[in-house]
Amino acid sequence: MSVDMTQFHDVLFEECLENLDIMKSELESIDLDAFDFEKMMTIYRGAHTIKGGCAMLEFNVASAYAKEMEHLLAEMRDKTKQTNPDNINVMLESVEFLRSLIKELQNKQTNDEAKALAHCAKMQAAIV
Repeated sequence: MSVDMTQFHDVLFEECLENLDIMKSELESIDLDAFDFEKMMTIYRGAHTIKGGCAMLEFNVASAYAKEMEHLLAEMRDKTKQTNPDNINVMLESVEFLRSLIKELQNKQTNDEAKALAHCAKMQAAIV
């Protein structure tokens, strides 16, 4: 028996968009003078959840992008990368880019892998 995975698409898209809203809100509320591990974990978990859900439904471009966000957020959480205004802005831009990937999928469009890779490289280069 084969399971029609498209039945899960709407639930995934809703969950992804909710996680992106949470990530954005948490990033915008970071206090740069007082590191908040739990806040960084919340942001990290959002990327982790999106990565896993997209991978499960074979939305590979969005999953790969979320995976790189997850990696960089883990480094910020673990303090091997800085939590500074520039890095926060890069992550906010990345949240919006990932949102655009999810919206494309929701509208039954294909993600542009080259565009996602280019944006990913930009994100990686900008995080210090």
